[in-house]
Amino acid sequence: MTTPTVTATIVPLVPNSILPQPATAQTRRSIPPGYGVQEQCLPFTAANALGFLILSPIRFGLCPPVDLPPGSRAFRSPLDRAAADGRFDDPRVFYVLDNQDCRFSGNAYEFEGVPAGGSRTASVREPGVSFFDRQDQQDLFKLHLPYIWRTPDSVDTLFLPLLNRSIHGLDVQSGLVETDWYASPVNLILRKPSGSVHISAGDPLAHAILIPRNLRRPALEIAQPHARLSRDARKGLADWDRQHADNRSVYKALARSRHGSVESESSS
Repeated sequence: MTTPTVTATIVPLVPNSILPQPATAQTRRSIPPGYGVQEQCLPFTAANALGFLILSPIRFGLCPPVDLPPGSRAFRSPLDRAAADGRFDDPRVFYVLDNQDCRFSGNAYEFEGVPAGGSRTASVREPGVSFFDRQDQQDLFKLHLPYIWRTPDSVDTLFLPLLNRSIHGLDVQSGLVETDWYASPVNLILRKPSGSVHISAGDPLAHAILIPRNLRRPALEIAQPHARLSRDARKGLADWDRQHADNRSVYKALARSRHGSVESESSS
């Protein structure tokens, strides 16, 4: 039986934007030789290849002023308050770099075809990096994505940290969005790292996975010891141990036999 493909659609709001791309199983360029590398673990690589990678649409970062890249625009969160001596609790500043190709300048996008407040000439402007206005959220910031997600009816999008990949020390907060109707761009929420961070445009930042809405709250049952399922599961475990003793890669072989081919593997 062939499972139908579920398609997510992206509506760009600026030209030449860096858009999501399908995730891949491979997380590093060079794979060490020998048995036991993580790329040989099918559950590991299958997770890596789920959904889409969210790539940074702009170049941005957080660092001391002396480390700012040439041509960058530096700014602080409005919640950062200077002491009487002019010093800030956090000496670091945020920065962004303009990119006229995607209509990003001064830490703001100018969206195409989205009039501002009924104007015929002015377009909606959306920040690249913005902040919350609560003191208990001063360690968080938003990275705005200049496009709209659209998924089929009753299919949500789960935004979460990168699976099995490095994210430069940024802690992405997870969020579930009803992208079958949500009309606004989805913004990533990130927690400030402890040190400096420099993100280039196109760097992977987060994962996006499609979730059918009817799977949000699955039921959970505990099999009784006398149930047939319990007996079959114990027998299956004994069979598995025997097969695994003969072939450490038996999971791959069984997965291939059940599903035809495993496209998520990055090595054999």
